[in-house]
Amino acid sequence: MFKRQAQTPTSSASITQAGMARSTKDWSKTTSSKPLEYGLASKGDTRLADYSNQESFFLNIQTRYLTHIGSFPSVPALDEQLAALSIASNNTYTPPSSTSTPQSSTPKPDLSTLQNILMDMRKLREGLLASNRLDDFAKSTYIFIARAAILMSHPESYFPSIRHLLYVLHKQNPLSNPEINELAGYLMLHLACSTNSYHDAYEVRQMFKVRDHRVDMAIRALVDGDYWLFWSTKKSVDGYKSKIMDRAVKDIRKHALKCVGSAYHTVDVEFLEGCTGREWEVLREEFAIAWEEDSRKIIIRKRPDAKSKTLNVRREEKREVKREVAESAAKSKADPIPKPKVEAPTGLAASRWATPKNEGAQQQDNWTKWG
Repeated sequence: MFKRQAQTPTSSASITQAGMARSTKDWSKTTSSKPLEYGLASKGDTRLADYSNQESFFLNIQTRYLTHIGSFPSVPALDEQLAALSIASNNTYTPPSSTSTPQSSTPKPDLSTLQNILMDMRKLREGLLASNRLDDFAKSTYIFIARAAILMSHPESYFPSIRHLLYVLHKQNPLSNPEINELAGYLMLHLACSTNSYHDAYEVRQMFKVRDHRVDMAIRALVDGDYWLFWSTKKSVDGYKSKIMDRAVKDIRKHALKCVGSAYHTVDVEFLEGCTGREWEVLREEFAIAWEEDSRKIIIRKRPDAKSKTLNVRREEKREVKREVAESAAKSKADPIPKPKVEAPTGLAASRWATPKNEGAQQQDNWTKWG
């Protein structure tokens, strides 16, 4: 009833070549990890000013971001990639991880995916600004971008998003009290940890009536230079605030090293690691510290023994005596002794009949000599 169509015979060589062509393709890399075709609104591309394009593009960014975050087998692996992205963005020192080994099964961090996501977030932000959109979609978009950029330690993305939410969008589409408390706390920590603008941070606290004692303790620790309070507060806050506080970690460690170096001769390794929140070997490499280590004790400066100390005191006393003698001799040469003034005789002593003072003595000497 139905005629079977004739099939063209294929050789085994063609089948093998086709199989090889399929097997060499890398299916782990998807085209969605690349930046989409939208451009920046500041460069003239206005396609993201359309509301429908904004919503579809935001959904695409969310999907890519959550898929990439969920692809890591453990939280330390995710933290390692986020830290690597932070170093690539800020060009700061990153100490090697003490837990990582060359035989680790964790792949090398592919930063291109997160960098492309950050660029797409910027495109979407510029599209929202170009369209002047201030509805609930814009609010949720800005909050998502701020939180994601904080985890990626990218202030160029989260700082303008938070400021737009608090100072522009909040006036037209009010934020809830928990949202204001959260976003204003992020802004306070950024101002204090990144730019040391403590006055501006307290202005934000007063303007938005932030009530977060952990944020207050973190800023107070920075103002007072209390590194113990800083480390304890950093352990008690959530992941977003801890990421922002990471921007002040290097300055806190440097301050702690200065305090320990000026106050102690020797300290335990555990004590120094508690003050700085970092292992001693990493600290020595990061800050180029010349202190010596002896049986788990760090020698900051050596104490002089009693004999050498006494000899040094005596030498200093001798030098002081010689210095005083030399100064007095130089002063006597510079200021010669003035001759006493001889007062001119007056009255009878000044007349021409007056007998000289030494005349009587001379006559007596003459009688004695010739008598």
